[in-house]
Amino acid sequence: MHKFTALEKMAALKRGFTIAIAAADDPSILKAVKKAADQQMATFLLYGDIDRLKQFMKEEQLTEDKITCIHAPSADRAADMALEAWKSGNANLLMKGIVSTDVLAGKILKDKTTLKPGSILSQLAIFDIPSYHKLLFLTDAGINIAPSLEMKRKILDNAVSVYTKMLHAEPKVAALAATEKVNAAMPATTDAALLSVMQHRGQVTNCQIDGPLALDSALSAQSAAIKKIDSTVAGDADILLVPEIESGNMLYKSFTYTAGAVSASLLVGTKSPVILTSRADDSTSKYFAICFAIAAASLA
Repeated sequence: MHKFTALEKMAALKRGFTIAIAAADDPSILKAVKKAADQQMATFLLYGDIDRLKQFMKEEQLTEDKITCIHAPSADRAADMALEAWKSGNANLLMKGIVSTDVLAGKILKDKTTLKPGSILSQLAIFDIPSYHKLLFLTDAGINIAPSLEMKRKILDNAVSVYTKMLHAEPKVAALAATEKVNAAMPATTDAALLSVMQHRGQVTNCQIDGPLALDSALSAQSAAIKKIDSTVAGDADILLVPEIESGNMLYKSFTYTAGAVSASLLVGTKSPVILTSRADDSTSKYFAICFAIAAASLA
């Protein structure tokens, strides 16, 4: 988890954010809020069952100087209220609580003004993997099921925008497939190759992209050398662009459950990042998701 200390430091340098949390009445959310509030990262608007919110506030010894609790009779209504606070500017950032991702994403997509012009909604995750030498980003493992080439370009644009805002550098992007050879029968390879060509033509900017690359070639310099892959990206990828949601979701969970990774996730393509947590996430992951959003955001 030592690489995530850099994420925490990025967030700690910023002040003045207000975060609206949709359906915040969950103990792990309040633990994460406490840690962020104690470090003066943000103030919070908590929408949910007021009795449960007050109970969890008391358990965490939280005061209302940085936290406001607002009653909502259901998780769905809490999502509506938090979304409205975000859209109206009463909150700079929106955070998913115990409402489902499908519900919150659906509400965001109903109002196109929540998206940046020309963007699509996508999911972006960041990982601290003990065996990898730096922070690793992954997109899109949660929103777009089978994106077209043009959708992949927009998903990539979302990820690169966040990366450059956080790290002030040009990321190395691996467009993943099962093999490095372009095969017309495997659309993941042709899309990856086209994205690589598009970068050379100026249609994809602010990154170095190579593809198709298999996962081992993207993350292991030794594997890339054995395969004789001549690439600045191979073995040193910053962002993994997956071909579709199934591979992305499985890769995300394999990092978490078998590689000992700590992760945080956002919805991007929106006017400001939306903090995306899983109901199964512990308070540490939820805290780092807050850090991730603050590090990636700008105050309007």
